[in-house]
Formats: sequence, C-alpha cells, structure tokens
Amino acid sequence: MSALMQPTGNEVSREGLDDVRRSGRAGRQQMAILCHLYWLANGQGRTRQNIAAALGLALSSVCGRCAELADLELIAPIGTVGKPARQVLGITEKGIDWLLAAMTADEEGDHHG
Repeated sequence: MSALMQPTGNEVSREGLDDVRRSGRAGRQQMAILCHLYWLANGQGRTRQNIAAALGLALSSVCGRCAELADLELIAPIGTVGKPARQVLGITEKGIDWLLAAMTADEEGDHHG
C-alpha cells in the first residue's frame, strides 16, 4: 500500500475533533469541566491531570477542552504545582456567569419542552 494515500496525523486529528464537535461531546466535556471547577472553593483550581481523573476523561480530551475554554476566557491559569510544573486552572468570573446562564437556559428549556 502506498504511503501517498495515507492521511497525515493532522488530518486524522482534525477528523477526530470534527467528530467530537458534531456529536456534542465537546460541549458536554466543556460543561463538565466548568462545573467541576465551579464547585471548588474560591481561588482553588485543578490541573488538567486532576480534572481528567476526576471526570473520567482522557487527558487529551481535557487538554483540548481546556484550551477552548481558555480561549473563551472562561477558565484561566491561577498557578502551578509540582516539578515539572503543571498549570492549575480555575474558573473565571466570565466562566461563572456563562455557566450560570447556560444552566438557567437549560432549566427553562426543560420547563418548556
């Protein structure tokens, strides 16, 4: 078989990400991460590894969703722990507002559906 027709690693990754987005898994994972961080004490956070373990998600999925949430400014680094240093992520005020609005909209949808 010719290597010419083999998809590149980037093409495989893009296809996988598209599948996650189409299925709604990305949104559910983002919501789970935000909820997890929301329930921590003010000023507390978790590493991506802690989040993955707590939610039972693959670290690669958590890293992708955290990058998306950080791009939206819904979560942000609040420190580091360990050696080698790992980022500790926390929910932002914008993230709290977004999460509460999404939960309110979801509850209203339940009452009208």
